[in-house]
Amino acid sequence: MNTFRVIPSVVLIFAFAAGAASAQQRVRLGDNAALRYWSAFAQMQDSAITEDQAKELNLILEGTAPYDDLKYRDLVEKNRPALETMVRGTSLPNCDWGLDYQLGSETPVDFVRKALTLGRLNVLYTLHLLQTGDKNGAVRVLAGGLRFSHDVANGGTLFASVIATRLLEDHLRVIAFALHMGGLSTAQKSVLRAAVTQLGPEGLDWQSNVKRELEIPHGLDPQASAALARIIPAYVDVLDRPSTLPELQQMIASAPQSLRHVIASPKQVVEAKQDLTDKLSQVRSLLQ
Repeated sequence: MNTFRVIPSVVLIFAFAAGAASAQQRVRLGDNAALRYWSAFAQMQDSAITEDQAKELNLILEGTAPYDDLKYRDLVEKNRPALETMVRGTSLPNCDWGLDYQLGSETPVDFVRKALTLGRLNVLYTLHLLQTGDKNGAVRVLAGGLRFSHDVANGGTLFASVIATRLLEDHLRVIAFALHMGGLSTAQKSVLRAAVTQLGPEGLDWQSNVKRELEIPHGLDPQASAALARIIPAYVDVLDRPSTLPELQQMIASAPQSLRHVIASPKQVVEAKQDLTDKLSQVRSLLQ
C-alpha cells in the first residue's frame, strides 16, 4: 500500500468528522433558548418595574383593581421587540444558562433578576393585547410566558426556582383573569391547556434545583461538610414526602452553626412547591 496515497484520505475523513462535530455544535448553540433570552434582555428599554407596580399588577389579576392600558401601553410598546424575541425563544427545545457553580456564592445569577423583569413585562403585554381585542396574540404570548417562566429555573438553584415560581403564578393568574373575562375560543383554550400541561404536575424540577443549591461550594469545615452530606438526600426526599419534614428540621437544627445559615427553610420550600402545584391544578380545571 502506498502510505502517501492513504494520508490525504485520512485527512479528509478527519476534516469531515471535525466539520460534522462543528456543525452539530452550531446546531446545539442555535437551539439554546437561553441565548435568545439574553438577546431579549439586551433589548429591554426603561423596563424597571417597581415592587409597588408589581403589587398593583397582582391586584389587577386578582380582579380587585382595574387595568389601565394608558398607564402601561408605552412601556409595553417600547419592549415589544424584547418580548417577541423571548416568545420566539420559547419554541426552542433546550435552555442552558451555562452556569459554573464551582464559583460558589460568586456564581453570576443576574439573568434571574432580568428574567423577573421580562416576565412581568410579558404579563403586561398579555393584558395589553387582551385590552385591544387581540386574543390570539394574547394567548400566544401567554403560552410563551409560561414556557419562559419554566426555563428561568432550568439548571438553576433555589433562587431561580423562587423567581420562576413567581412568574409562573403571575401567568397562571392571567389565564384565570382571561377566562373570567370570557370570550376565549375553544382553540385558544386548547393552546393554553397544552402550555399548562407541558409544565407537568409540579411546574418545576424542585428536587434537582434544591440539590444543586445545597451542593454549591461554601468552604465548610469537615464536620459541617459531613452534616451537609447527610442533609442533602433528606432535603431532596422531603419534596416528595412532606411527612418527613420534622426529621429534616431536626437534622438542620443539630447541624453546625456555619451550615445552618446556608440552608433555606425546607418548610417554606415545601409550601412554595405545593402552592404552585395547587395553582396549576386549579388552572387545569378552569381550562377543561
